[in-house]
Amino acid sequence: MKAREIRASFLDFFAQRGHEVVVSSSLVPHDDPTLMFTNAGMNQFKGVFLGLEKRNYVRATSVQKCMRVSGKHNDLEEVGHDARHHTFFEMLGNWSFGDYYKRESIAWGWEFLTGQMKLDAERLWVSVYKDDDESFAIWEKEIGVPAERIVRLGDLAQGDDENFWSMADTGPCGPCTEIHYDQGEAMKCDHPDGCFVGVCDCDRWLELWNHVFMEFDRQADGTLNPLPMKSVDTGLGFERLVAVMQGKQSNYETDLFVPLIDRMSGICGRAPEGADRISMQVIADHARAVAFTVADGAIPSSSDRGYVVRRILRRAVRHGHLLGVEEPFLYRISDLVITEMSEAYPELAERRERILDVIRKEEERFLRTLAAGLHVYADFKATMAAEGRTQLTGEEAFKLHDTFGFPVDLTGVVAAEDGYTIDMAGFAVCMEEQRRQSRRENKFMAGITPWQTVSAGLDLGGFQAEFLGYERLYEEAHVVAVRAAGQDEDGQEIAHVLCDKTPFYAESGGQTGDVGQIAHQASGRFLPVLDTQKSAEGPVCVVHGTVDELLAMFRADALVQLQVDAVKRAGVMRNHTATHLLHAALRQVLGEHVEQAGSVVEASRLRFDFRHDQALTAAQLADVERIVADEIAANRVVLTETEVDLDEARARGAMALFGEKYGDKVRVVQIHGGNLVSPRQPEDYGPVYSVELCGGTHAFRTGDIGPFRIVSEGSVSAGVRRIEAVTGPEAAAMALADRDQVRELTGLLRHGAGSVAEQTAAIIAERDALRQELARLQQDAARASLSSALDTPRDIAGLKVISAHVAAEDKNAFMQLGDHVRDKLDSEGVVVLTADLDGKSTLLVTITPDLVKGKKLHAGNLAKAIAAAGGGRGGGRPNMAQAGMPDAAGLEQALAAVDAIIAEQLAS
Repeated sequence: MKAREIRASFLDFFAQRGHEVVVSSSLVPHDDPTLMFTNAGMNQFKGVFLGLEKRNYVRATSVQKCMRVSGKHNDLEEVGHDARHHTFFEMLGNWSFGDYYKRESIAWGWEFLTGQMKLDAERLWVSVYKDDDESFAIWEKEIGVPAERIVRLGDLAQGDDENFWSMADTGPCGPCTEIHYDQGEAMKCDHPDGCFVGVCDCDRWLELWNHVFMEFDRQADGTLNPLPMKSVDTGLGFERLVAVMQGKQSNYETDLFVPLIDRMSGICGRAPEGADRISMQVIADHARAVAFTVADGAIPSSSDRGYVVRRILRRAVRHGHLLGVEEPFLYRISDLVITEMSEAYPELAERRERILDVIRKEEERFLRTLAAGLHVYADFKATMAAEGRTQLTGEEAFKLHDTFGFPVDLTGVVAAEDGYTIDMAGFAVCMEEQRRQSRRENKFMAGITPWQTVSAGLDLGGFQAEFLGYERLYEEAHVVAVRAAGQDEDGQEIAHVLCDKTPFYAESGGQTGDVGQIAHQASGRFLPVLDTQKSAEGPVCVVHGTVDELLAMFRADALVQLQVDAVKRAGVMRNHTATHLLHAALRQVLGEHVEQAGSVVEASRLRFDFRHDQALTAAQLADVERIVADEIAANRVVLTETEVDLDEARARGAMALFGEKYGDKVRVVQIHGGNLVSPRQPEDYGPVYSVELCGGTHAFRTGDIGPFRIVSEGSVSAGVRRIEAVTGPEAAAMALADRDQVRELTGLLRHGAGSVAEQTAAIIAERDALRQELARLQQDAARASLSSALDTPRDIAGLKVISAHVAAEDKNAFMQLGDHVRDKLDSEGVVVLTADLDGKSTLLVTITPDLVKGKKLHAGNLAKAIAAAGGGRGGGRPNMAQAGMPDAAGLEQALAAVDAIIAEQLAS
């Protein structure tokens, strides 16, 4: 039975038994920033199991795309080396949400395997939790499995959770029963306690299907309380089932992988045998992984999910290199993945062009550094051999990482192949040193000392300042504590002031901290608030002053008036809401793979980083800018909700920033499609245009943003783009400046001779033509200046030698001049020219082909020696070489040494 038939048969089986067939969720769980990749079929039903979400069905079945690339579930370096490890895999599953329970789940599982799949019942073994007498009885009395093939495992009291599943340390949990397939005596191991289910982990006892029965709610103290709703969650490994059904002992021998391995064998021209087969299995697995992850929006990059994808892709490329393939190939294997899998996952075919483009570009990017990195590694390897070392130093591994883009785990693989290890502790020191040097410490958060309270003896343990800045910009408050915070750039003392309540927003989530002032009426002093920063106790105001003087003032009277700068806060609110509109517009124009990778929101500008693998075209930028402007003009309502359950917010589709930590309760910012002035109900605001988890401050309506202009778009790193933009007065000023510039240009051009763009293009074309003519004239003049030298070249040991300083428009003209003189010499000739190119003193050596062929001279060696005579450095190919010189004097010294150096190298 083919894999696609098995997949369809499973879904049909459970659909006939009242299950809703649910489409696989994305590998990239956009609604769950705590999860790197979807790693189980139950992920998309998590809210249902927790009682936070309801579906219109109580039975479900699905084939879920999954990725497991770390932790106990998988070790990336094991993938390809054995029969079962994979990065990407499919999980068959069926679920009951308070409907059927153990009896039906077990019976249907057995029926599918022995009835539908026709597996030999005598080869199926079962394990249950040690105290789960109900499941044991169902297997033995109702299904008919002999008691000797039912194994009791696990013991929570002894810390053994085998056959007892938990979602987390607390929450839903329960016993599970697993179905194992006996692959036969030939596969048994030599475990000292015997080869048996639950004793060893060898390939003889293949775990196929896990049935989890969720019936308890585990408390923090370990107590198991009954759940109000008993549920079932099962997972059947698709690749394992296919291997069993096709009579294979390795997943890589099934029709899921064989076509991919055969394609790779054809590309490299090698048979899938021995070490080469391992490399082909790695490539087949990784081609599936990168095709599916890229399809779901995970683009290779240097962080988060993108780093995992990059690591997998580069590991595949490395194995291709071991097979002798030194050009992009993985995209060709992934193309076959798309062809083979798009019947089950149509999104692959829909996104084929983009998937292959992303993979090919990343391959090309890595191949450019792989060869250079391996060359440097070879130097390190030679040094280790000479020194009798078997360990690559941390500094050497760091150089490969920092200079050549080698992830340290890839260096580890390459080193292990040669029997070497890496000094990981030394590598970690180098990494930390780099972070220390590159880290820009916040100027207001350095040199912080412990808090000193205004009321002597006050304990700040558990204290939390009340933030009121969403509702107002002014508040009377009492100062609670002060602490020193170092000095500013001018050497003035900086301090943090903590109040019992505050309207000041602390820098967070990319939004800058509020500025304003603290008024102390008792002393008549006004303290400018330079910034607002986070602390464990809440927002703190950053001010000039020493702790002693501030404490003296506040201990006399702790009452203060806090005033946020309303103009700057308004600018921040405009720009923050604009980032949400920009995010939504980018997803609308470029696709839903776009996700935020970072942002900066200030009063005068905004910066938005997002995941996308190529530059935006002018048309795409124009579309994005137009969409944002349209949403601003529509004056949409911006609503914020606080204390929203995290799972409820995700269920609404709220965008979350990957890597950001969220509590159980979150703040949701929604921009609605309606624009009613006085809505009666929340739904009257119209459909949601944008919904994000966000703690920042926002405009009340999109119309408050005013004009919006994109200033720039560019690359931050591989797979991450950056847009900078302005709004409000800054955008208006930019528009006025553009208008004035156009008016000024118009005044310089001829009236009635075409538009500004047309006339400018004509001027540029005319300039380029004049430059070309000038370059031609300069080239002719330079050739003419060398005519006498060509007529009577110097004779050095029987060779014709010409050396001179010439004028050249650019490097290209300089090279052409050298070729011209060499060709005129025809044979037995050496040409040495110098020139000033863009302020750089440059030397060129070129020799006739017969000298290269006869190995009489080497242009690279000549250039190196001649340049050294004038304090320069150079080298190059046998027929042509260049050198850089320190100055004009160095050029003269180099030219003076030409004859002697040629004679010396001929003699040697």
